Amino acid sequence: MNYFTRNDLLAIKDDIGKIVELKLNEESSAIVSEYGGRPLGLFPRNESYSLLWINPEIKDVIKTRQRDIGGDRYWISPEREFFYEKPQTWEGWFCPHGLDPAYYEILAESSKSCTLSSPITVESKIKNEIYNGEVTRQISLIKEPISTGLSYCGVEFVDDCVFFQPSLQINGWSLACVISGGSSNPGTALVPTISNPKPLSYFRTLPQDRLHMGNNFVAFKIDVDDIYKLAIRPEDIDFSRKAKIGYVLKIPDSEEYGFLVKLSDDVPKSQKECFDVPRDHPEEEIGVVQSYNSESLNKSLMMFGEIEIQLNQFETIDNTSHGKAKHQILGYIGSKEEILDVIDKYLGITNPDLF
Repeated sequence: MNYFTRNDLLAIKDDIGKIVELKLNEESSAIVSEYGGRPLGLFPRNESYSLLWINPEIKDVIKTRQRDIGGDRYWISPEREFFYEKPQTWEGWFCPHGLDPAYYEILAESSKSCTLSSPITVESKIKNEIYNGEVTRQISLIKEPISTGLSYCGVEFVDDCVFFQPSLQINGWSLACVISGGSSNPGTALVPTISNPKPLSYFRTLPQDRLHMGNNFVAFKIDVDDIYKLAIRPEDIDFSRKAKIGYVLKIPDSEEYGFLVKLSDDVPKSQKECFDVPRDHPEEEIGVVQSYNSESLNKSLMMFGEIEIQLNQFETIDNTSHGKAKHQILGYIGSKEEILDVIDKYLGITNPDLF
């Protein structure tokens, strides 16, 4: 199973731990997983596929307490410091178990909102220090900010993370896993920018056939066929616009299109406020809006792309490092023409060339 409908996900709920279904109305919903502390499925229309990617092997992933379930997760950065056994040479990537999946518990829930919390532990592989703390995520359905008349579902996050050590140079990090139709039906990540942006590669040089450059945007191909990562510098972001990155694709097995957009004002505004250096040029500039394309080693099981935003720099408060940020992810389903109109409304991008 490459893609999940609401009913597909509910059918396995006894095998994946506690979930909470947030119902916007009879037609649309979001499903939040206690395991991993995140929205797992986002359904602008309940009978359609989730626009958030869900691991086809989710039952086994959870049974073996792995982290890669999909959905929209919370991490911290810089990746080099916390996710590499040998950060100086960028060797031995791993995900800190104490950060993801961690040990989330649902503290409160209703039909429109839920609050989850977990202790967290990470190790700075650069400083050889262990940092303990806790994170709380309030996830709530929100009304459509812009009236479109399309099938819609959106959630707002209030992420509140604290480490019990002062003066840590870290950021929160929001990463949404998105579905793709593969090489034959790729999706397109869209980042609105000021004029003449300078996109960055984060792993290795981005091939030109994976990028489209517009006057006020950058487009990146998500075909889950090779590993690449795009990033946009804070200097190139249009901070007058709350929407920071979008993703559009022709929904597999359908003639309709889906659109996801991440919005936040709580993102770094300058290089000095963000610490996630790129692997292929760590001494150069940093990007705060990012998009990742994974590789599907088993071509019959489509993997995921990502749309990501770095969140506020942590501040020292009462001898602790504290990061709090509010952000949203909204999903739409409609015809290609309808979705292009929604893209224009949120991102200010008119008739982008889609991959």
